[in-house]
Parts: sequence; structure tokens; C-alpha cells
Amino acid sequence: MRLLLVRHGQTSWNDSGRAQGHTDIPLDPVGMDQARRVGEALADYPIERIITSDLVRSRDTAKAVADATGANLEVRIDLRERCFGEWEGLPFTAVTQNLQDRAATHGISAQEVRPPSGESFLDVWDRLEPLHTDLRQAEGLIAVVSHGGSLSILLAKLLKGTLDTSRAFRFANTGITELQRRMDGLFLITRYNDTSHLASDRVLSGSLDGVSR
Repeated sequence: MRLLLVRHGQTSWNDSGRAQGHTDIPLDPVGMDQARRVGEALADYPIERIITSDLVRSRDTAKAVADATGANLEVRIDLRERCFGEWEGLPFTAVTQNLQDRAATHGISAQEVRPPSGESFLDVWDRLEPLHTDLRQAEGLIAVVSHGGSLSILLAKLLKGTLDTSRAFRFANTGITELQRRMDGLFLITRYNDTSHLASDRVLSGSLDGVSR
């Protein structure tokens, strides 16, 4: 079994470094071009299933891949990015400071902090468990299109890591990460965050800890 993890294309909030979470921000012109290019890059892959977050930035990226490959498109709400609640729209620097402040106040890790009306990273870890179980049992070639934070957590789960492991990963807009499941059930990373299909040398990256350039 082979698995492709693809982050959605760029949005205006990616470009300005703002936390999107569940706010349904569409692809910007750069992101639309990135989606087209990643679709072209995967056109010859025998993808059988494309599983995507329902948020429009992910869904439109996945549709470009589906249009290029003819693969079936499956939309799942559990693949959404972490909900930042009342902090959505804030700069990631402010969100990070808020997480650290609340963690210190309550004596917990930043990964356990829930923003007002939002989710903790631990909540997302639990939310992704049904998909993780599905992928461990699946066959063929599957593409998962989602968000920087959610993909980081999913990759950590697939590698049998921890929530801390997920902080080691970074996904560029439409970056492709490829894994292969071995006979013993372990996943091997064969390609990581590949953006060679993009013409631009300025590609934004996202992870649990925010946006980088």
C-alpha cells in the first residue's frame, strides 16, 4: 500500500501568517495555480482514492488531483485543521503566545490547551484515529489532502510516534509526502514535502507551530 499526503494550496491567510483553523478561507490565485500544478504532477499516478478535508482550500486542491487522475473523491470532516475557536484570524505568533501562557497558567503542555470554543492538538490526535485505522488496513494507492497541522499529526500516528513527534514535520503548500506500508505494517517515508512541481521558489510551509517562509 502506498500513501500520498498533500497539503492544500496557498490562501491569503497563509500568506499573512494568520491561523485559519475551521474558517473556510479559499485558495488565493497562487494557491489555485499550485493546485493545478500538483494535479498535473500526480496525473500519471494510479490513485484509487482521494480523501480530503471538507474545507474549501483542501477540497479544491483535492478536486484538481481528482480531475487529473479520475480518482474517487471522499470528503471527511475529521480531516479538518485544528479549530482555533475565538483565536482564528489572529497571527500565529499571537496564537503561540496564548497557548504558552495558558499552558503555564494551568500547568499543562501547550498541546493540551484548548482555545476558547476550539480544540487542543490532543483533540485532533484523537479525531484522526478513525482515519488512521482506515489507512492501516487499506490497499492500493491513496492520496490524503489536508492541512499542515492535521497532516503533521496524521504522519506521526502512521509512524507510531507521539504528539511531540508531529512537531518535527512541516508541509509546504501542495508539498507531496509519499509513504509505503511495509510487510510488517510499518510505514516508510519514501519522499518528503516535495514541491518540485511548483515554479515559484517562495513556498509557504505549515506545521503545528504555524507558518514559515
